[in-house]
Amino acid sequence: MKHFLSTSMLLLCSLLGAKGEVNPHFYVYLCFGQSNMEGNATPETVDYQNIDPRFQMLACVDFSNPARTMGQWYTATPPLVRQGTGLGMADYFGRTMVANLPSDVKVGVVDVAIGGTAIEGFMEDKVDDYIASMNPSTEGWLINYFAAYDNHPYKRLVDMAKIAQQTGVIKGILLHQGESNNTQSDWPQKVKAIYDQLISDLHLNAADVPLFVGETVRTEQGGYCGGHNSVIANIPATIDNAYVISSAGCPQKGDGLHFTPAGYRTMGKRYAKKALELMGITADIGDDDIPTPVVLEGDLTIDKRFTSAAEIGSTTFAIVNEAEGKAFYVKGESANPQFLYYDTYDQSLTSSNLAVHFRLEPSAVSGAYMLRCIKMDGQPYSFWGANAYLNSGNFSCFVLGPNQDIANGSDWLLEYDATKKGFALKNVGAGGYLKDTGKAEYQTPTYFTLCTLKSATSGMTPIRTVKPQDDAVYTLDGRRVQSGHLRPGIYIVNGKKIIR
Repeated sequence: MKHFLSTSMLLLCSLLGAKGEVNPHFYVYLCFGQSNMEGNATPETVDYQNIDPRFQMLACVDFSNPARTMGQWYTATPPLVRQGTGLGMADYFGRTMVANLPSDVKVGVVDVAIGGTAIEGFMEDKVDDYIASMNPSTEGWLINYFAAYDNHPYKRLVDMAKIAQQTGVIKGILLHQGESNNTQSDWPQKVKAIYDQLISDLHLNAADVPLFVGETVRTEQGGYCGGHNSVIANIPATIDNAYVISSAGCPQKGDGLHFTPAGYRTMGKRYAKKALELMGITADIGDDDIPTPVVLEGDLTIDKRFTSAAEIGSTTFAIVNEAEGKAFYVKGESANPQFLYYDTYDQSLTSSNLAVHFRLEPSAVSGAYMLRCIKMDGQPYSFWGANAYLNSGNFSCFVLGPNQDIANGSDWLLEYDATKKGFALKNVGAGGYLKDTGKAEYQTPTYFTLCTLKSATSGMTPIRTVKPQDDAVYTLDGRRVQSGHLRPGIYIVNGKKIIR
């Protein structure tokens, strides 16, 4: 009987059996986790530029574009994990490492990650049952991700690490995972089991191989799994040579789960800073990739006027009626955090209010948007455990959780009229137009200027935020799923957690 091996398996077998000369100045780092390690942000132009060839990635699967063969080293141009993934934690980790190490030192990353996986996906004694528990009709995407690693991502990580050991020295392990095990108290013990097995299988000395564990998107940044950071904080007490990498201040893309490109750059630099610190090297990475919110001061005035939703994009904007000299705003009083106000500029366009800005977010209604309330410090406004959106309610307009008062009350159609030089905002649920803080049931449109603001004295503009993906029902890892056949777990629907 003839037995046939795939090209990739033949290559793997030959590489595993090859004898290479180990370069003690080739520092290798193993990386694993779920989507934030996989890379969930679309790389920007800067992310393809000035990549030092001393920063290498080992292809852990075959790529067709860019063409890469599993088991071979390449200059670490994104994506590093799989074709179709994006910018992740390892990209700026490696760039920062080579920028701060002697010129004869190379850095390589071996990155095996699966968006959406629980930590059990990397546990050899649990992965088979974990995959078997998946519903093909709703989790086919996750099943396919596992198939890319022959259903054993841990084994793929070890096989690739052994190839890396033929030419380099494993210096550490990077982990970013936890959203799919959110707040589970036994998570640190499961991570320890994987770490201990890697140390054993690769014949490493744990004292020489630190584990770096990154925090999830923080709650104050709008993170849905920010509570898991209290679990991650227990990692150093569970694993002697483990360190937590802070995500403080790192912006998220609007889905509450994934970082923006700037967030990934900063997280990667923070991983590197800690790794270098353990080598006795102090790296001044700064946090200049994190947009510093511009705090508007004093009286505000109109800056840029928009003429389409596409032009607005992810920019925060105010809703101003220039004909009346009024604008909408939120005071944010503790007794009435949901109240929306509409008043003259001297009352509305002042930095003493909690919020005067909104941001467009996708709606489940075709052609419509939800208007997320954004505070003066650039952070999204939330209260009562829900995100605050402009809503038309039973009697008035408020800022409430999505459709919290009436069905489709948070869904708005934006109709720009060039002759009026403004937008009419029509509420899907109430069936009429926004005019003031009354219910949006007016049949005659009122035209508003949607615009950025600046301090009357400084000319500074508000910060920009990122438009999230249009996911009606998605996992804690941000993957859209079919709503008809959800297996037990926690999901996000219209910005709110649900349990099935």
